Amino acid sequence: MRLPASTSVRFCRSRTWIWLGLAGAALGLSGCGAVRSIAGINTVHLQDAKVSAIQAGIGPGVSTICPRQPVQMHVAVTAQLPRQPAPASFETWSGGNGTRRNGMLDFRNFAFSSAQGRFDELGWFAPDPDVLATVDSGFAISTQLLHPTASLAQTRHYPADYRCIVGVGAPGGPGPAGADGASGFSGSDGRSGYDGQDGQSGGRGGDGMPGGPGFHGPRLRMYATFASTRLYSKLIAVRVLGDFEDFVLAPADRPLTLIATGGIGGAGGDGGMGGSGGDGGRGEGDKDRPGYGGDGGDGGDGGYGAPGGIGGDGGGIELVYDRRYPELAQLLRFDVSGGRPGPGGEGGSGGSQGSGGGGSHSGRSGGYGTYGSSAPEGLPGRPGHAELSAGDVSAYFRDLPGVRML
Repeated sequence: MRLPASTSVRFCRSRTWIWLGLAGAALGLSGCGAVRSIAGINTVHLQDAKVSAIQAGIGPGVSTICPRQPVQMHVAVTAQLPRQPAPASFETWSGGNGTRRNGMLDFRNFAFSSAQGRFDELGWFAPDPDVLATVDSGFAISTQLLHPTASLAQTRHYPADYRCIVGVGAPGGPGPAGADGASGFSGSDGRSGYDGQDGQSGGRGGDGMPGGPGFHGPRLRMYATFASTRLYSKLIAVRVLGDFEDFVLAPADRPLTLIATGGIGGAGGDGGMGGSGGDGGRGEGDKDRPGYGGDGGDGGDGGYGAPGGIGGDGGGIELVYDRRYPELAQLLRFDVSGGRPGPGGEGGSGGSQGSGGGGSHSGRSGGYGTYGSSAPEGLPGRPGHAELSAGDVSAYFRDLPGVRML
């Protein structure tokens, strides 16, 4: 929540009072809850509640977990909060940090654990991306209520699925972003005197620095066949060697993209803001002649934005697919395109004008600085190459736990 410039806030600690000054008027609020409600983060904590039931999972209708797709936990409880006449149902909220979650359960009421992944403070589970680690065992997730007296826990098991895997490989790394230009110096104010001095002009903002080029795509050798697991009778299996190693399983009813694209170019730096002009000095004058205020200084011009970086060149893929299954060639698609160009930097804003000095005759205000020019994006990288051939790939799929070639 953004408050007006005239607003002052004293933040709450524990059960202390909070006050907000709005345009000079004070408003008393009894505790942290009111401010947390305004911010949308007034969640429910259970440490003082009587909790009688807990039901944990990963959302309604979700019965499997894909190794390369995060999922968020969902917990529902039956609890009687202090000063409530009867038990009620509460559940955790869904979404990221910006989600309003007033009246929903805070994820810090629970401890989540799994040997097949890790959790963050918002209840998101990042599965172990190693496909072979869960091909037979699946995922076991335990939920423990953190409560001084109630000891409630639940463990649920989820088979692995592979619908989220639509590609294998990786792009090259992104280019570094160019630094933004420095802001121009503010002009000095003119001194007051018999006649006020003129304010100095603000300095020009510095120009941004160009974005760096994206990195080239990786060089990879890939081997593909059809395979089965305990739960799935037919999957695409791909082994990756070269600049890095990987192994994936993917559904056999849709294409799988093999990726070795170039990295995106770095963003060009923005131009720096022009410095503000100095105010004119006040003209004091005397009884014989009135004083003239000094003129305000001009604002400095904004700096120029810098061009974006060039995208990295696409890498290379050498694919050998199982010659027993010519239809595999129709299910495997290549993407070795060059990296996208980096965006150009924005021009810096012009500096503000200096005010004319006061006196019997006020000075003129200075002019505003002009905006700097924005820069274009960089150029895309050049495409890489891909080779496709049929062959015997059995040596690359031996002794894989839980995976059998068809």
